[in-house]
Amino acid sequence: MDDFKIAFLSKHLFDSDAIQGAVLVTDKNTKPLEFRVTEPIRPTKFQRTLYGEILYDYIFVELIAIPLLAALKEKPSIVLIQDEIFLSINSKQEIPVFRLLKENEAMFSKQIRTEQITSSPGSKSLTLRITTTSKFESQLNTTKLNLEEVHASRDLLEPFNRLRIACEQINTQSPEEQVK
Repeated sequence: MDDFKIAFLSKHLFDSDAIQGAVLVTDKNTKPLEFRVTEPIRPTKFQRTLYGEILYDYIFVELIAIPLLAALKEKPSIVLIQDEIFLSINSKQEIPVFRLLKENEAMFSKQIRTEQITSSPGSKSLTLRITTTSKFESQLNTTKLNLEEVHASRDLLEPFNRLRIACEQINTQSPEEQVK
């Protein structure tokens, strides 16, 4: 498990119509190894008309997730997501994607089964669940064990908060500050 790397992938909405994706690759201690972010995507009224209800599927998977994962130099062992829409990435690339859920969080899709990730006794971390698509179902138990080892000392949801804050910081900086 020494070379176990986790990619945390997320999307962020801001300015009422802009969407940005970000990925943070960490080691097993959630120490950052690589960070990537997309430029803000602002769908036009015409694109909204043409794509209809599949617009966000297209943006999140084809314009955010696939390019971000393909650009990584630090190849992760797994990708963790919170947004169910990203699970369809599994059919388009080979790094296993697992959805991380709080214990009481509802699922709304075709996910097959979940595994519970328990924290160590006395830990402040929540009990979590993971799920994936049928393509990577065979890796669910091994991934659960690896994530339990990480979750024993680290909150697995905390890197998603880092991504949110990083995207907020990027979007509030002036262009001159971003270059530094």
